[in-house]
Amino acid sequence: MSALAHLSSPNNTIWGYDDNPENYVQLKNCAIKTCDTLDFEIIKKCDLVVYTCAIKEITKLRKFCSSHNIQLLERAEYLGELSKLYRQVLAISGTHGKTTTTAMIGSIFNNAHLSPTIHMGGISNEWQQNYLLGNTDYFITEACEYNKSFLHLFPSTSVILNIEADHLDTYTNFAEIKSTFIQFANQTKQNLVICGDSLDKKSFNTPNIVTFGFKKTNDVFATNLMQNNACFSFDCIAFGKNIGKFSLNIMGKHNILNALASITVGLIYQIPVSTIQNALKSFLGVYRRLTLLAKTKLGTHYHDYAHHPTEIKATLDSLNCLAHKKLIAVFQPHTYTRTHSLMDEFVTCFDNCDYLYILPTYPAREKYIAGGDAIDLFYNMNGRVDCQYFSNIESLYYELEKNLCPHDIIVWLGAGDIDKFAKEFVQKNKP
Repeated sequence: MSALAHLSSPNNTIWGYDDNPENYVQLKNCAIKTCDTLDFEIIKKCDLVVYTCAIKEITKLRKFCSSHNIQLLERAEYLGELSKLYRQVLAISGTHGKTTTTAMIGSIFNNAHLSPTIHMGGISNEWQQNYLLGNTDYFITEACEYNKSFLHLFPSTSVILNIEADHLDTYTNFAEIKSTFIQFANQTKQNLVICGDSLDKKSFNTPNIVTFGFKKTNDVFATNLMQNNACFSFDCIAFGKNIGKFSLNIMGKHNILNALASITVGLIYQIPVSTIQNALKSFLGVYRRLTLLAKTKLGTHYHDYAHHPTEIKATLDSLNCLAHKKLIAVFQPHTYTRTHSLMDEFVTCFDNCDYLYILPTYPAREKYIAGGDAIDLFYNMNGRVDCQYFSNIESLYYELEKNLCPHDIIVWLGAGDIDKFAKEFVQKNKP
């Protein structure tokens, strides 16, 4: 939402409301006005109101805008309208990795001096913001599948990184998720880029499909992988030719796939290989994606946005490549629906850590669902990992302070407000 506000601000007067005032700092620095409540007197003066489904006052807002003849658009609808202002729209989708890949592709285009406009769902460590304001030639946007949001986009080039079960509060089953991704792909005008390791070209009707992955059957694939402190370098074979060595300074084998998708898009748009190599080598990642918080007397602390079992496993696999005594995961489940629908996967995804500490569920937009609470996850672990549940943050802090040592790695996992707890703990225990 804040990225959309910034991208809209050059030619408009923008007001914003967020129930977390910490989000206001960057907005105010860019002359975007904010209010502390949903102020209907201000809304009365607006030509257009854009809202997110995450807010609680949707019904009240709809009634007010309807009675005052004010145009009201949901965030995804507005993103679709905004994208029509650009000559080329590049939309990056997938259950995992889309924020990082959007930032990667944005960095490649930026390093190629193409002045892209970028809209993403996380903070780029390079730009220290979730957007980049460029010209109207290239619009690079994260395309979210939640609530079928990405169907409002009709991209020139689409990327599908992977398709897995998630957001089962808005989808009936995995079959519906897959068919919605296919519908999104079929709205693509020019190029569809997919991970051929997990997706079948035959499922899609788009004319120009390019595949990437680890398998040699892909159009673009990685070979000769080398690892250094959980960061990878690799040779890239593109359309039958070795185009050179690529190095990443962000951790995780999963980021090779994100890089391959980004390389593929760069090649489609005829960006020089050397520019792509330099952009990926200097790429600093995205905030809350395996971000190093601090090294303290009580271990080295990371925080990560991972809230789906596949993402959690990838994060723990990456950290296990680093030297450590114990690997401790602190997890805040995100939504009751996800926890309930993916319970079996959550039970097994923590196998690679030594200790698991579970915090109460971050409900986001949801009401309590029986069988989908954090305590249910704790009981279902059934001794698989050394696991404890903490109903309040102070007891967790006490446990960590009592048992951690300098050579431990602690990762704070979740898409809710767990990053605040992580920062607070690190601040308390600075050397």
